[in-house]
Amino acid sequence: MQKGLYTMTSTRNVHVTCPACHAQGDFTVYKSINTKESPALKAKVRDGSLFQFVCPQCGMKTTVDYPFLYHQPEDHYMINYGKLEDGAKALEMLRGKGVALKDWATEMEKTTRPYVLRAVDDRLAFREKLFIFDAGLDDRLVEIYKFMVCYQYAAAGKAQGGEHAYFYTDSKGHHRIQLVRGKETLGLADFPRKIYNQIHVEYAKKLGDIRKAEPVVDEAWAKKFLMAQGQV
Repeated sequence: MQKGLYTMTSTRNVHVTCPACHAQGDFTVYKSINTKESPALKAKVRDGSLFQFVCPQCGMKTTVDYPFLYHQPEDHYMINYGKLEDGAKALEMLRGKGVALKDWATEMEKTTRPYVLRAVDDRLAFREKLFIFDAGLDDRLVEIYKFMVCYQYAAAGKAQGGEHAYFYTDSKGHHRIQLVRGKETLGLADFPRKIYNQIHVEYAKKLGDIRKAEPVVDEAWAKKFLMAQGQV
């Protein structure tokens, strides 16, 4: 594992076949993205255009899904998108537990702001992490709140299975929570910063430094954490 692979923007070219007309075209796959080195990619990741193949023959647009490491050094975080096991292992090496990149990890310890490392295997979850970190929030506290939303929904006898809550920022910059079941939206509400702050006050000491948290922070993590506190 080399340092450059994980800290700099790295690409490779592949051929993609259009699902409509079956013509082939060139497409750039990003193995790693560094927004400080390549600032234009920041917007393209968020609007999805970086993952969109446009057929040179018929013009059809197709989303190309592939694993990558997203590095936003100006805001001190990395997100590995791909298999959770592979992503978690890679990020733990970045944290300095392996031989590779120990100098990088030591340097991160000197920063005044925690460096967050996360692994996700779902494109919606990846996009959600961007929303959360762009808002300057702790994703652990957001996951705890989201779990509470789903738990209360189930306690009210409304759950049918497969409900999930997502954090996002709308076009006006408002932070929102969306409760969904599959493709069906069950409810929308403003994200309650007051409750977020209360969760922080209650669990901050037990959660510890966000920089030292495990890479996979999701609904299962929130359930496990709350069960350990006797809250579920």
